[in-house]
Amino acid sequence: LWQEAARWAAEKPGAEALVFGERRISWSELSKSVDALACGMLRAGVARGDCVAQISMACPEFVIAFLAASRIGAVWVGLNPKQTRDELRRALEDCQPTLLLTIPGHAGKSLLETVQLFCCEFPCILGAHVIGGAEDWPSFDELYAEVDEELLARTCGDISPEDDCLLMYTSGSSGVPKGVLHCNRSLLANVDQEAPLFGIGNDSRILLHFPINHVAADVEIALCALHGGATIVLMDHFSPEDTLDTIEREGITVLGQVPLMYLLEFASPAFRPERLRGLKTLVWGGSAASPSLLEHLKIIGDLGGAAVITGYGATEFGGFITVTDSDEQLLPGMVGRVYDNCEIKIVGADRMEVPAGTQGEIAVRGPVLMKGYLNKSQLTAEVMDGGGWFYTRDAGYLDEEGRLYICGRLSEMYKSGGENVHPSEVEAVLDAHPKVMFSAVVGMPDALYDEVGHAFVMPHPGEELTVEELRLYCRDSLAAYKIPKGFTICPELPLLPNGKVDKKGLIGLVGKD
Repeated sequence: LWQEAARWAAEKPGAEALVFGERRISWSELSKSVDALACGMLRAGVARGDCVAQISMACPEFVIAFLAASRIGAVWVGLNPKQTRDELRRALEDCQPTLLLTIPGHAGKSLLETVQLFCCEFPCILGAHVIGGAEDWPSFDELYAEVDEELLARTCGDISPEDDCLLMYTSGSSGVPKGVLHCNRSLLANVDQEAPLFGIGNDSRILLHFPINHVAADVEIALCALHGGATIVLMDHFSPEDTLDTIEREGITVLGQVPLMYLLEFASPAFRPERLRGLKTLVWGGSAASPSLLEHLKIIGDLGGAAVITGYGATEFGGFITVTDSDEQLLPGMVGRVYDNCEIKIVGADRMEVPAGTQGEIAVRGPVLMKGYLNKSQLTAEVMDGGGWFYTRDAGYLDEEGRLYICGRLSEMYKSGGENVHPSEVEAVLDAHPKVMFSAVVGMPDALYDEVGHAFVMPHPGEELTVEELRLYCRDSLAAYKIPKGFTICPELPLLPNGKVDKKGLIGLVGKD
């Protein structure tokens, strides 16, 4: 991975590689920083195969540390400062890092006491460095060392594509987070396909405002941009207004977000379609798009001739593995065709392939797949078979032309009166209501029906909705057993750090309704 920065430093040394507020870092500066930090990591005791953990939001030090770790054969681990102390502790206990990098604090909360505690709890941590500095703490900048080419050649000369380089912890919305381990080969196999499909080239400017523990930040934006020679414009937070300002001011050409981020921007008083005229590619993923979202995206796409695309992805395969064509009509659930270097099949409960048009579990095979879940060999064996297939626990089907359609998570499906209900189908109907911005449906225990649906609905700003209005609307499009038995209308929904709705958190809200 580190060679991507070196390649562009040789080809266009003075061009912008990273932008973060007023900071502008050229490709030459980035490449030199990576080598200097790699030498510093070696001198700090980081060895090949060790983990380097970083608690921060998106910033230049994220990209530099990620590449420097890969330069010496170490594994970089991004952690979100929004996570609780216990959540961070579980990740560190699992990955046992040699080096810990951190920001001083986030959202008015100091992290230094927590980091000090971790340094005492985990003997594996040889040192902790603070990005931006803090009193009585070694700074991130102190890690930079004079570049020693002989040291790098001697210790890192045989780093291979099979060396592990990235560990990402899943959001854990359905259980304890798992550490997804990728090597150089699997990530490069993904960005080889994804970067050109996203229209990322050496004149592109791509916005990165996801948390650094998310596959969108690490691979689909950062590594795709590095692979294509694009400028990465970093933001350490998401707000609709700041995002719109940054897109316009920095001339962003490639924008990737989850649907709710787009919807919040479109609902902002600061939104005007003309502000996004410079975009050449608009990508969404992570959940289905409502008709309202698709309508807005089409308007923006038509303004500047931008491609509007989506796909199907997961942390376990380093991002998207399918993508739609920019000129095809997007149908509900459609996420496009599989990448050229990968395969998809749909299987039944017995893991035997089913015909086109038949719904089942999505299975994926190809060089983009993770090595496995860290320290969870049994769980890895449950989802990856001897033939190289990864079983996703996502439900979907393939049409006759090989396009994939997503029906939802198998784990989120519930049975109401003996009938299977996919929340995504119900959400698609609710999202089509003109007053609805976003919805989320969960299955709840019920004495009579075993399980019933409960819908959480977020109206567009200024709109008034009633439960009866929603229930009547659903009757036109859903069988009676699919209509949620309960509705909660709320101004906002609880989110996971990756911007997706926290469905476990929603279940806890039902009793408070």
